[in-house]
Amino acid sequence: MYIKPRIVLVEETEYWCDDLAKQAGKIYGVYLYDENRVVHCCELTGSYELNALEVAILNNETCPEDVRDDIDAEWNSATELISYFHTYTVDDWDKFPLPTQRCKAEEYDEVWEELMQYCRSNTPYYKLPD
Repeated sequence: MYIKPRIVLVEETEYWCDDLAKQAGKIYGVYLYDENRVVHCCELTGSYELNALEVAILNNETCPEDVRDDIDAEWNSATELISYFHTYTVDDWDKFPLPTQRCKAEEYDEVWEELMQYCRSNTPYYKLPD
């Protein structure tokens, strides 16, 4: 069994108050998912299980620190740890691959949990769209 981890950026600016969104430029949720794992949430259409890592803002260099802190705190308190998005939706977003990992089927949950812990502590590389 192979775990094919991917980082995906979800543009979430429209869900933020205008003042914070304006200062941030754009706000992205950064998520980790396994491209080889498709789940079905009470429907035939498959979904990916996206695991929240962090929030990223486009104007990080020019945005005041207190605004960045507010966005970070709000995102961490309001964002679900796991979200489900249809595969065809995620396939259209910017993705960043991580090294594929091989594991036995019965070890999947353990290996995935270790990978998530690592990524939450050491956010993998991604580049925000211009």
